[in-house]
Amino acid sequence: MTRILIVEDEAGLRQGLDINLRLENYETLQASDGEEAIRAFHASTPDLVLLDLMLPKKSGFEVLDHIRRVSKTPVILLTARGQETDKVRGLRGGADDYVTKPFGLQELFARIDAVIRRSENSAATSKSVCEDQLIRLDPGTREAHANQQKLKLSPKEFDLLMYLFRNRERVVPRDELLSRVWNYRVDLNLNSRTVDTHVTRLRRKLQKAVGTDAAVIVAVAKIGYRYLGQSISN
Repeated sequence: MTRILIVEDEAGLRQGLDINLRLENYETLQASDGEEAIRAFHASTPDLVLLDLMLPKKSGFEVLDHIRRVSKTPVILLTARGQETDKVRGLRGGADDYVTKPFGLQELFARIDAVIRRSENSAATSKSVCEDQLIRLDPGTREAHANQQKLKLSPKEFDLLMYLFRNRERVVPRDELLSRVWNYRVDLNLNSRTVDTHVTRLRRKLQKAVGTDAAVIVAVAKIGYRYLGQSISN
């Protein structure tokens, strides 16, 4: 049974969510402030967290930051109407989705189902070998090959290449890489140098193995990076 941690300081809303989620056959736990949320998270290992941003003792942002430093457990934010900056900050900080108060239960249930499905699919995908005509990445052994040559990658270089490969149909923003690969909170642009430095090293290793100056990973100005991969050999 899916276990959901409800973090909400408004008792009436918290109890209402608890009752209705149980009626939908979810197992639930409750926390009324940020410190209690962190304790409950570690004690119960929930499958999903419903997290209000305006909390006593520790804010929802602090709770989200803590969760993302130790876990990839899905988090859905409960946000106030019109607080667009909070939504953006939360998503960049690693939240999976948000609902705006007041919200309908059916919308909330639909978002919970969607986030859980994505999480389950991601867990299944994370065990799958990734390969094209150029590279082969095995997350089980954490071995990487390019042009059938074994690459010597650092753990973060492997994770970075894997994330870019799995999102190769689009440009991946630096903020997203910091959040998903490094589990960093993205409040400042200073940490973007971390991404650039790792991409530079990764490019050199890939180009050396491929034997060409063509870019395997390309930069898109002011946005981020995209993996080209097999397209360079065509």
